[in-house]
Amino acid sequence: MKKKILIFYISKYSGHYHAAMAIEEALLARWPDDAEVEKINALDYTNPILGRIINRIYLRIIKKRPEIWGNMYDNPEVLKKTRRAREALHKFNMSKIKRLVKRKKPDIILCTQAFPCGMVADFKKVTGSKLKLIGVLTDHAPHSYWLFDEVDFYVTPDEKTAAALHEKGISRDRIKAYGIPVGLKYRKRRDRRKIIKELDISDKKPTLLVMGGSQGLGAIEQAVKSLSRDKDHDYQLLVVAGKNRKLLSRLSRSKVVRSNPGIKLFSFVENIEELMEVSDVIITKAGGMTTAEALAKGLPMIIVDPIPGHERLNADYLVGEGAAVEIKDYDEMHRIINRLFDSRETIAKMRSRAESIAKPDSALDIARLAILGK
Repeated sequence: MKKKILIFYISKYSGHYHAAMAIEEALLARWPDDAEVEKINALDYTNPILGRIINRIYLRIIKKRPEIWGNMYDNPEVLKKTRRAREALHKFNMSKIKRLVKRKKPDIILCTQAFPCGMVADFKKVTGSKLKLIGVLTDHAPHSYWLFDEVDFYVTPDEKTAAALHEKGISRDRIKAYGIPVGLKYRKRRDRRKIIKELDISDKKPTLLVMGGSQGLGAIEQAVKSLSRDKDHDYQLLVVAGKNRKLLSRLSRSKVVRSNPGIKLFSFVENIEELMEVSDVIITKAGGMTTAEALAKGLPMIIVDPIPGHERLNADYLVGEGAAVEIKDYDEMHRIINRLFDSRETIAKMRSRAESIAKPDSALDIARLAILGK
């Protein structure tokens, strides 16, 4: 008999959603006869209006005042002051979660974000349900909003995050350092020459992938302008604006872009793995999913403008492991990148480090944990 598995996320255009998709893909690819899988946007299901408000506020804060988010992130005072509000919201949502569980009859629920994990944990606590609950962290930042006794297993991006979660009181036997789940397509090498031909780019020039996650956030525009000023290196740029229509419009009208045939613009794409395959480095903020995918492809990272909080911790981990360098001054961007390409040995070392800490089988390991419990 198939196990009924629900995967909760909270926003379609986010790393949480891509993690949910990766887990679903792995379950159906490896255990098609043992798993029945359904993804659910937990905020849309429980609080659709509140979900849209929260998403707008979050995007506005990280675009305009990211330091506010940094001060709020995993802040014990904020955690304490919001406890009653979170408890009230969970209580309000309890009847909806009960109806969902009664209707779907899941054996297992996986959550790729802390909010639905907390709701399901409270459901288990109140009802005494033995439903298996797995929390999947998509950043190297085990914040306190994840902490619940009712979570059966936590999946962390790496052993350091596992140790930090243990320090917060979670027993080690409940923690699996399997990695951030990425799609199975990131496990495969692609035909590089075919992709280069399809993209109509040169196989002789250094290729830089510039992106900022699904939402097209970060220093994308600054990176394009900085690199275009360089006269000594003939870079070609693959620039992905994601869902950021304003950014795409500005770049499309830019004289810098229009006068440079070596700059290719993209909106939201489904073939990031192909763009990574033909790139020498990626310039990005430090989103958990993007960096996990880059690691799986062995792609060195240049990090610019990580969001304070979770992305700050992601950046610190990647730089500390030697798979990334961080640039804090836009004006110095092209000079630092030039030094990397002038010393190919540095890029080779970064690629080697990326490959050594990558976890391309993460989604399959999580799927095995769900089906087999180990």
